[in-house]
Amino acid sequence: MASVLLTMGVCVLLIAAITVRYQRRLGKHRGLSREEFIGAFGENASRSGLAGIVYDYYKSQAISKNFSIALDDAYDTVLSAGEEDIQDDAMVLLKKLRISDPSEYVAQVPEAKIRTLRDMVNWLDAVRMRSSAG
Repeated sequence: MASVLLTMGVCVLLIAAITVRYQRRLGKHRGLSREEFIGAFGENASRSGLAGIVYDYYKSQAISKNFSIALDDAYDTVLSAGEEDIQDDAMVLLKKLRISDPSEYVAQVPEAKIRTLRDMVNWLDAVRMRSSAG
């Protein structure tokens, strides 16, 4: 029984250490202010709104107030996210946008080759246009 508790304790400590390391790394990353991120999409009100949602979503994932994101932050390097994580994020963002049947669109994420946050904003814009046209 004691060895099970010891093993569980070690696992909890290991997970905590990995989380702290990840959050410290995010805290050191500097990108754009929210206004700069949104402004990069120009006068397109649709994309500006999407950019704000994307910025807020990813900014909320870091504990550090110093963390900010940039347009070309790659999922695999900056956010340590793989394909499944990108699909999960796409599902959350589509639900925030109140897109009906988001799973239909999330299935298309691998083909969309979403690699950066700019890609995500552009993909969300295309999905929103398709869903409103349909």
